[in-house]
Amino acid sequence: MSDAPQTPSCVPTPNPRPSLHRLISAPWRILPDFLLIGAQKSGTTDLDRRISRSPHILPRAAKECRILAGPRPSRSRCRSLQETVFRRAGLRRRLGGRFRAGDACPYYLFHPRTPRIARDLLGPELDLVVLLRDPALRAWSHHRHETRLGVETLDFEDAIEQEPTRLAGETQRLLDHPAAVSGPHEHFSYLARGRYAEQLERWFESFGSERTLVLFSEDHFADPDGTGDRVLDWLGLPPVPSAEPSPIANRGDGQAPPPGVLDRLRTHFAPENERLARLLGRPVPWPDA
Repeated sequence: MSDAPQTPSCVPTPNPRPSLHRLISAPWRILPDFLLIGAQKSGTTDLDRRISRSPHILPRAAKECRILAGPRPSRSRCRSLQETVFRRAGLRRRLGGRFRAGDACPYYLFHPRTPRIARDLLGPELDLVVLLRDPALRAWSHHRHETRLGVETLDFEDAIEQEPTRLAGETQRLLDHPAAVSGPHEHFSYLARGRYAEQLERWFESFGSERTLVLFSEDHFADPDGTGDRVLDWLGLPPVPSAEPSPIANRGDGQAPPPGVLDRLRTHFAPENERLARLLGRPVPWPDA
């Protein structure tokens, strides 16, 4: 796809625009030291909200800063949506202990340019959290999400059939052109986003597997608060005090794929799941075809 203006149906999601005040004060703001990088429709919004309850997670100006997947990433822009060093110092005096600052963006896992950019801008000591869902159910949920937004106009099976054409050349274009963005790559990647191993390999190459906590959505859905506390422990922070159980945030519409469609998806993803299990050194919790 060329760099010509895209049709409204496939424009990329816009990045948050930091205010002038935040840009001017960026030198006195901190850089993120951890990222929740995906996958999309796997519970990342809910997990982010749960760990953000911790007083030791510093607030940020936007739910998804998205700077690292945008056209002009820089340290100043990464800092601009984070808290100030003065605020962190005040919290340390009052509460004691460690404080962490992060960003959560499910597109980061899939975006081919982001691992290298993250290392260049944020440094090699970055901690990563990944939440992975059964790729068959994730693909279906992704399509339902894009349809609800009005971005997707094809039914699921037609969208899957058209995916190779829609995405042809987009990954390489994103790698070749530092300012390139791609609506089709972000919105129409139903099957491609389920190839988790190749995405994790890019991040492992930049940061090493030892800095990456890989969790499964099925465990999060069964015990969301427990998953949140596990992430906080990974980040070196105390658990959040117990509260009333809360429902999973940002759930889809609950409509399941037809059995025939689900069987075909499971068959498609079986080799990818085996590759992921080898990469992680442990089995994945998703049914075989």
